[in-house]
Parts: sequence; C-alpha cells; structure tokens
Amino acid sequence: MKLLQMKYFQTVCRYGSITKAAEELFVSQPTISFCIKELESEFGVRLFHRRHNRLQLPVEGAYFLDKVNYILQSVDALAVQMKNMGNNRNHVKIAVPAMISTFLFPQIFNAYSKTYPEVELEMLETGSLQVRKLVDASSVDLGITIRDDVVDDTYNELPLVSTELVFCVSRKHPLADRKQISFKELSDEHIILFKADSYQNIFIKRAFSEAGVEPNIMLYSSQLYTIKQFLSYGNVGAFLYRQVAEMDKDLVCIPLEQPIIQDIALIWTKNGNLYSDSENFIQFAKQLKLD
Repeated sequence: MKLLQMKYFQTVCRYGSITKAAEELFVSQPTISFCIKELESEFGVRLFHRRHNRLQLPVEGAYFLDKVNYILQSVDALAVQMKNMGNNRNHVKIAVPAMISTFLFPQIFNAYSKTYPEVELEMLETGSLQVRKLVDASSVDLGITIRDDVVDDTYNELPLVSTELVFCVSRKHPLADRKQISFKELSDEHIILFKADSYQNIFIKRAFSEAGVEPNIMLYSSQLYTIKQFLSYGNVGAFLYRQVAEMDKDLVCIPLEQPIIQDIALIWTKNGNLYSDSENFIQFAKQLKLD
C-alpha cells in the first residue's frame, strides 16, 4: 500500500466516481481502476460497490477511508511542519521582560551577531510571568526571565546573570541623598511598579509584607520609558534593576536595606523539540560573560 494509492482511493470516495476522480487528479481512468483493484487484492476485501452508476462504500471501504483520511491528514500536517522548520531556519524568537531586555539583550545581540551573522534574533517584550506561558505554548523558541524561587521541572534553565533591584528616584527627589533605605520607610512614598504580570512585583510586595507595611502604589506600567518620565517629576520612585538605572544619569539608585537579588535565566521547555538554531543559541549562551 502506497500513499499515492490512498490518495486515489480518497478522491474516488469524495466524488463517488472514478471518472471525476481521474479528472481531478489528471490521470487516466484505467490508472485509478488498476490502483483500486491492487488495494482490494492486497487486502482481500471489496472497497466499493457499484449502485445506480455510483460507487458506494461497504463496511470495509468505510473503515479504510476513515484510516486513510487520518493518515493523509497526518502526512499533510507533517509536510507543513517540516516546511515551517525550513522557514524558521536562521531565526530564533525569544520572549524577554521589558526591563531585562533593556540592559541584557543588547549585550546578547552584539555578541551573537558576530558569531552567527546569518541568524536573525527576534525579541518579544512581555511580562516576566507571560514569558513562561509563551514558552509553554511554543509561541517562542526560548525565554529569558527571572528564576523563580520555586523549583519547576517543566523547564530547562541556564543561568545568565544576577541583578539587584534598587529604589530609583530623580536627583531632585527628597530621598536622593539617601545611601540606603528600608521597605518600612518606603511605605510612605509614592511608588510605580511594572504591570502585574512580573516577578519583580511578587518579590517587592513580599518584601513590604515581611516589613509589616503596605506599599503606596501610584501606578502600574509596562513601559520603562513611561516610568522614567514619571520619575523625572521628582515626587515618585520605582524599583529598577541596577544595570538599567545606571544607564540613566538623571536617576539616583538607593540600595535596599533588605537587598533583592534576582537571577536571570534562559529557559526552554523540556517537553518540546528545539530547532537547530535554538540549540546553537543555547550552546552560545553557555559561553557568554554578561554584566
């Protein structure tokens, strides 16, 4: 039994006619008739009955058609998948939280493009919690996010760099001269946080809770630019990664008395298959020295 024979059989069933099937497939009627006879001879069953000049399926033919449809659909799906794999060559799509992408992705891109100039990196900025969902759904090849303090066997993780959350204000803010600050003191300050789907918020709110106080959250935002604009007014503060804050000379970084150190990792699912370009990226990332 061959795929071509199954295709001929399926087409005859669709039209109920060898003549119409031959026209559809651009082959002769004898070719299709011979194909059907070969299948019947191989299986030892009748696949068609002729009634009122139309071919009808007996039980054996109906059963065979059901299996043929499944097989041909699987073959078509496989062909599409393989073509997609071919189209995705020289392309790696990575989900990255916005604040991490600001300081980390340029370093990665600069080093990677020198080693693999033919490969296109696509960065999808999103919330840190959303990164894992995108990896799960195979919407991206890889993710870069905060390593959770709960072990998750769903993902492979490759540690990339550690970073520290600091409280940031403009130079005209009343707290700008502080060398250190506690979460208890910050409960009286207007604070901007990244939007809810971020690991930063989980750690920050936990720290406030452990200090026995509630944060005075004025705004949630997903845009680093927007947060910096608000900071420039001098009456609010925000928690940023030290590397991000130090990129802006108008901001002052105030270390926290209870430091929040976060590890950033490259993640990919254990259950899926990786394209060769993604595997190469992982091997490349293992050699990276990031700041």
